[in-house]
Amino acid sequence: MQANSQIACHDCDLLITIPEMEENHTLFCPGCRCKQFTKYKQALDSSISFALSALIMLVMANGFPFLSFETQGQNRTITLVQASQEMYAQGFVLLAVLVYAFILLLPTLYLISLLSLLIPIKLKRSPMAPIFVGRLIGYLLPWVMVEVFVVGVLVALIKVIELADIIIGFSFWAYVGFVIFFTLTANIASRHQLWSWIENARR
Repeated sequence: MQANSQIACHDCDLLITIPEMEENHTLFCPGCRCKQFTKYKQALDSSISFALSALIMLVMANGFPFLSFETQGQNRTITLVQASQEMYAQGFVLLAVLVYAFILLLPTLYLISLLSLLIPIKLKRSPMAPIFVGRLIGYLLPWVMVEVFVVGVLVALIKVIELADIIIGFSFWAYVGFVIFFTLTANIASRHQLWSWIENARR
């Protein structure tokens, strides 16, 4: 998407003419002052780097213990996948499915879709089905709630810390790293920037 084209504000739907922007400058809606996007330096390289880092961190988070609980001489270790499995075993089927989807499945699908789009563009090649992949990424992002999950875990730990000895595993810190890299990726690869890349690749 080139300068002097128009976009609709995310909040008030006002049509905004995009001016010539320098790097690291942010565009705000002149009507409601809602942030539209920021033009980052080397946005494509940064998006690919952060997305790959997030994916690696997510894989690591699933390969090690997430939390360990020790109470009355009994020790229990749980992983991310086991958290959903335990909910399912206790009859919370819908909650187990939602937790698995929001914290593991959808973030993974988002990152793979983004990388399948950006890596060919970086290599000066035409990505497969760029319009479909771009729309899929736009649909997935609002449903990814990784930061909400981390906050929920921290709140839960505060409540049970007096009932048991809690050991935070390597997987927890890997997932925190994943959340940081995922947030950076989603921030740089904004909707405007994403479709700008797609339009340039189609030309």
